[in-house]
Amino acid sequence: MSAASPALAGLGCLVLAHDNPAQLLLLLGWLSRHGAACHLHLDPRAAEVRGAVERAALPGVALLPEAASRRIAWGGFTMVEATLALLRAALARPGVTQLCLLSGTHLPLLPAEALAARLGDGRNHLDIRFACMEPAERESLHRFWFRGVPGRQETQPVVRWLNRHAWRLGPRDLARGLRGLTPMVGSQWWHLTAAAARAMLAFHDANPWYAGFFRHARIPDESFFHTLLGAVPHMAERGTPMSFQCMRGYSPAVLTPGDLAAARASGAAFARKFDQRAEPEAVRLALAAAEADGALSRAG
Repeated sequence: MSAASPALAGLGCLVLAHDNPAQLLLLLGWLSRHGAACHLHLDPRAAEVRGAVERAALPGVALLPEAASRRIAWGGFTMVEATLALLRAALARPGVTQLCLLSGTHLPLLPAEALAARLGDGRNHLDIRFACMEPAERESLHRFWFRGVPGRQETQPVVRWLNRHAWRLGPRDLARGLRGLTPMVGSQWWHLTAAAARAMLAFHDANPWYAGFFRHARIPDESFFHTLLGAVPHMAERGTPMSFQCMRGYSPAVLTPGDLAAARASGAAFARKFDQRAEPEAVRLALAAAEADGALSRAG
């Protein structure tokens, strides 16, 4: 496709990235080529990636300045702060009607026109559920009750030990801490209408205690925005999740060509975790399908 397509006009993409600039530019290039407005947060330690993005000078891609960037700690509140910065930047851009949070390892599963139809139905597409219904081994209400140390628990024994023994300090009073809000959880990656996002941001800005509570919640990027959506009138406007991934422990597995059929069958618009360095054929097939004019079955 040589001419720019307006299929994704009105879609603001918030992208969190820190490495693999070649693949990141494939994602940003596809989004901008089809009319999406992209706002990119890079970890301050990702100087090589920042240089590559600046040299590429892709139209429609706005890079948050280093002064507004956060050093991201897995499972830490800095991830939420980075997302909030992207959200404010995207909502300030004229014409944005919907917002999609992506990582640098996401790629589309659908051609632009089909993706726009899937997400542009006036609903919020995200994985969201009551925290009390989450299995205990997946944190459940523990992530709210007990203050946590950020870090990768599956690979950092000290972090795992500290978080497993945090109960000895006693639980927090959730009713008081959340002031009656229902704790919600789900996958970090979401799609929101601009109306829902503005209402959520207005609630957040009017209630400083909200962010204060989540600064001490475990893995807050998987609960902060979900609980916030539950606090505004747009909670009922929900569609199917927008992102597919294959979880392995606490982390998503790198997608292979054999995973693409399941990803497409999920009904999601995007999938992660692609890695061009480890599985280049999966990246090629995903992008070929995303550039197709017809059925996805033509690709690969």
